[in-house]
Amino acid sequence: MRTLNKKFITLAFATCLTVGMGAVACADTVDLGYGMYGSTSPMVKAVEVMHVPTDAKLRNNEQNQMLFAANKEVVNAINANLKWHSSVPVNPIKGEVLDGFSYYQLQGTNEQGHHVASLLVIDYAKSGLDQAISMDKMVLEKGSEADKARFKNSPSKHVDAYSKETAQKQLASLPGDTVEGEKLAKAVKVINDNIPSHINDTFDKLLAADKKTSAKDKEVISTFAGFMAKQLTVDATHVAYKPIQTRYGTAVTGDVRGAVGFDSFRNSFALIGYAIPADKGLSLQLLYADDSSYDYWTNELTHMYQTQSLKGGK
Repeated sequence: MRTLNKKFITLAFATCLTVGMGAVACADTVDLGYGMYGSTSPMVKAVEVMHVPTDAKLRNNEQNQMLFAANKEVVNAINANLKWHSSVPVNPIKGEVLDGFSYYQLQGTNEQGHHVASLLVIDYAKSGLDQAISMDKMVLEKGSEADKARFKNSPSKHVDAYSKETAQKQLASLPGDTVEGEKLAKAVKVINDNIPSHINDTFDKLLAADKKTSAKDKEVISTFAGFMAKQLTVDATHVAYKPIQTRYGTAVTGDVRGAVGFDSFRNSFALIGYAIPADKGLSLQLLYADDSSYDYWTNELTHMYQTQSLKGGK
């Protein structure tokens, strides 16, 4: 009988060990940058689509070229936007804005069905953040009253350069907020009212800078863009953000639930974001999924980041 018990205990232990090791093996790892990694739950599969590590020692030549090209595009886009919209002359952004980025396809299953999502990780370099702070200060000092109003709550007012410690303190002091119902409906109406003019203004500025396209073709493009802009609408049922404590330290999370419409088509979505300060930069993660999978992916990210809510104002 004692021998039988020993065999049973051995078999039970081996089974538990096998199941446990199987669960660990099924969990996938995603690179959040700056030495931070997240592990999915065993039922979630993460497929790496694109990956450029923040650690230069881990990048190959192709990844270095991808990062160089991405930085060039981002710098050009930021500088063009500043030229169009800034009310005061500011020094153009230069150097590296991004330290790395990753893109993953996630999928998992529960009793509600199958769930898919896209996870984008963008790692912003300290050098780029420092330049952004400098620009904000310039606008706050010399900008128009409208620009000063837009930047009145900017964290740049209280710092001269980015640091992880300062960023975490500022995030921990955030009060957090949730906007729904009538208040959100009013904000969404304003956005929809402004979409056509915003798109038209952007196209007009792009066409004005284009020296190759004929005047006739520019008119056709402008008319078509105006027509398409009128068909586009956005909707939102929930917008929220709050400071949190994660396995990586103090961070902030936010989410938007809504839909994008074009003519008679409507696509619901959920967007969940995390911003995590690191010593060398800021890691931003954005998860995009259908709104029907919002609860599933919220729980999954809570598991991955081991989040705990913080009381804002500390």
